[in-house]
Amino acid sequence: MREWSWNRVMGKVVRQYNLGSWLGALKDLFGRTAFYISIGNFVLIAVTAYHTTLRDPILGWLPWFTFPLFMGVVVMLVLLAMILEYKFVVPSSITFINRQVYEHRSLLRRDLEQITERLTEMEKVNATKQDLERILARLTEKEKVNVTKGD
Repeated sequence: MREWSWNRVMGKVVRQYNLGSWLGALKDLFGRTAFYISIGNFVLIAVTAYHTTLRDPILGWLPWFTFPLFMGVVVMLVLLAMILEYKFVVPSSITFINRQVYEHRSLLRRDLEQITERLTEMEKVNATKQDLERILARLTEKEKVNVTKGD
């Protein structure tokens, strides 16, 4: 029986296709600009929630809990979420992205394979050179002269 593998299952169930860079570039650009838009949306939603729904119950229990204090608590919750995201989600996302880059024949992987191939060739040449140096070290002076003359 074949061993279970996440990559094998995902490869059969959800096959990925390379459509070029345009779709990824568009999504990346939208995601980067959506960040700024979402800040405005979040602030407006928090203000609306406070003034339409939350103000009366909060002030009924905590009369000193003003709107600026409410916004301070909201900011603190956002900072806590950012810390948790940074500590736990970012490392996992980086691992996933690195695996995707490696599996989908990226330019970096191709360059790495070429560098590895050249390094292997260089190591073979260096090993051969070291072997020759050891052989030459064992030869007598007369034999060295003959070897260098080509006899």
